[in-house]
Amino acid sequence: MTESKNISISGKQTKVGKSLTNYVQISIIQTLNKYFESFINANILFSKDTFNFRCEISINIERSFFIQGNALSNDAYGAFNVANEKIKKRLRRYHRKLTDHRLKNKKSLKYLEASQYIIQNPDLKRKKDDLTAPVIIAESEDIIKTVSVSEAIMLMDLKDQNAIFFKNVQSKRLNILYRRSDGNIGWVDPKK
Repeated sequence: MTESKNISISGKQTKVGKSLTNYVQISIIQTLNKYFESFINANILFSKDTFNFRCEISINIERSFFIQGNALSNDAYGAFNVANEKIKKRLRRYHRKLTDHRLKNKKSLKYLEASQYIIQNPDLKRKKDDLTAPVIIAESEDIIKTVSVSEAIMLMDLKDQNAIFFKNVQSKRLNILYRRSDGNIGWVDPKK
């Protein structure tokens, strides 16, 4: 049974009341109990976006397994409900793959550690000082997993990302999957 102490609910430039906090805790616990007995933590962030509320949910199920979802609505409850439905849909869609994969591969997965940087777009901030050197606005450590292409697509969907960097289990080379502007998924598999 999951515990509410692992759930962090906060507001960014908005106040989160007790009623919303209790509702979110109960709903997240119900969502996760259907598929998992425990989880590391869940972070729910509410913020204002012009005239709407934005809800961002990030759940850390295991050491390197994250699920993310977000939504926009005219009230905080509505934004949370839509984001929670996205999380439920991703869990439902991939739960069988996740559990089958764990049973099939009883040996430990291989990981590579890498640094991840978010670089500010110089076109957004027109300063005359030094446009040639972009400013790093965020930096974090990340794990590069050794997975198949289909598993990488699943992880990219679960994390709600536009791209994922992974080591291909068949070719043993580093690959990139990315979501194209036409909605399809591109795959970069360098030759040697």
